[in-house]
Amino acid sequence: MRTNRLVRTVALSALCLAPAAIAQAGQRAVVEGMSQRLTVACGNAGAHVQGTGNTVTLTGACGDVLVEGSNNTVHIATLGNLKVSGMGNKVYWTNGIDGATPKITKEGMGNSVERKAPADSPGPTPTASAAPKPAAGGTASATASTPSSGATATASPGAPSMTVSKGGKTVGMGAASGGASMTAKRGEPAPAKPAPATTASAAAPPMGVGVPIVVGNNQQVKTIECEGRAVSVGGNGNKLTLKGQCGPISVGGNENILHVGATTRIDTSGNRNVVTYHDLVENKAPVVTSGGTGNRISRAEPQ
Repeated sequence: MRTNRLVRTVALSALCLAPAAIAQAGQRAVVEGMSQRLTVACGNAGAHVQGTGNTVTLTGACGDVLVEGSNNTVHIATLGNLKVSGMGNKVYWTNGIDGATPKITKEGMGNSVERKAPADSPGPTPTASAAPKPAAGGTASATASTPSSGATATASPGAPSMTVSKGGKTVGMGAASGGASMTAKRGEPAPAKPAPATTASAAAPPMGVGVPIVVGNNQQVKTIECEGRAVSVGGNGNKLTLKGQCGPISVGGNENILHVGATTRIDTSGNRNVVTYHDLVENKAPVVTSGGTGNRISRAEPQ
């Protein structure tokens, strides 16, 4: 009996210490939790990254990758299909499966997807050529060039000269017995850069006031004062009461229940979430987007 209890205790301890990433044969690798740095073998079933503030490297060929939650950074070696939702996630991919361009779907707020190719090869090495050394009293010259610039130097008795050109600009320098001289020729001026936009439409959309509220854990029951801050819910099964006026609300997890005082925007990119708001902001209902399935957003009935 004592031996059996010891075996059960060791097994339970191993389960508690297991990492949040699961990648068994035939199963999708799942990463959740907060502030983890993980390297996960993707496998044919792909990977699902959620939670908050994780840095994840997915190796191998990833057929389907789903990134939810908030402020996660994901590096993908070889990608087939990608869906990004939640808020503030950054995804980098290097290659497509079989050389094809991955299919990418981006939702939520403040998410970015970028191809991060290997470092570019160095540019062309400048070439130089020199004429054979002339006999005494002759003229010597040398040239050096790249695709965008060039230089030529000529030396003759009593009159050395040098010409340098780059980007449509040419500068010549020379010296003779009567003194030194310099000439400059400029090509067509480069187009003027457009002035930065100053209209209201060019400004970034408001993201709330102060430090965002991030809920990355699971099955939490909390009451939180919004005070104008943005809210990101990356965990699952939470029951949250958000009092006062909130900034934009993003729900990237699953099966969360939110009671909101007021907000201007609600994004439910997870699944089966229920969000109820009570008041309007400036007599306007919030803008609602839903990238997941089974989400319900509604205004609470007046008391």
